[in-house]
Amino acid sequence: MNHLTNITDIEEVISKNCLCLFYVKAPDCGVCNVMLSKVERLVENYSQLLSFYTDITEEPLIASRFLVYAGPTVLLMLEGKEVYRSSRFIDLDELERKIVQLIEFLEL
Repeated sequence: MNHLTNITDIEEVISKNCLCLFYVKAPDCGVCNVMLSKVERLVENYSQLLSFYTDITEEPLIASRFLVYAGPTVLLMLEGKEVYRSSRFIDLDELERKIVQLIEFLEL
């Protein structure tokens, strides 16, 4: 999972890739760090999915641009548009189902 720290880079990656997973964490959040490692293991199985993360304090514009007010937050972006969001208590099974659904949709 790539670590991006600049809003311009984040927006460029989202616009240039069909399917992205964007994970936002807070610096002193134990849950954020634990969930990051779990999400990283989950996305390793899906090469079609570009994944990256950032720390909300590294780029404060993320909160306003992506309406992220709590960590952890995971966003799935399809062709630059948000199609899935989960914050605080991320259901990994639901996230994986959504990823599979989107990958199958793209392969039609």
